[in-house]
Amino acid sequence: MTIKEFDEQSRQMQKELLDESISTFPRIYSLNRVGEQLMKFVIQLKAEKTELNTILHSLYMDLDIFLADLGGQLQQDYDRKNKRYKRKWSLENRKINDFIFQLKAYISENESE
Repeated sequence: MTIKEFDEQSRQMQKELLDESISTFPRIYSLNRVGEQLMKFVIQLKAEKTELNTILHSLYMDLDIFLADLGGQLQQDYDRKNKRYKRKWSLENRKINDFIFQLKAYISENESE
């Protein structure tokens, strides 16, 4: 995967999340969908490498934990339409943006090698 390909994909993901963040009650499904797309990218990158890469493995584990946590308290707040849900959703959105940044940095670093 090249940085250009990832940039195109990440822009679409970030646009989806930005559109959702404008809503007064953003859906949890957009976070889940983007997280799963990022997980597919990490799995694809891990498959391309023959040796163990600690950065990719760490990103994989962090995304796995992130996706598992989405089904927990955030889902309950969404189902109950709690007032604190929007703030929690924004925190999870920042985590997704951080994952995108880390993956972009990894791809650009390895593309230059």
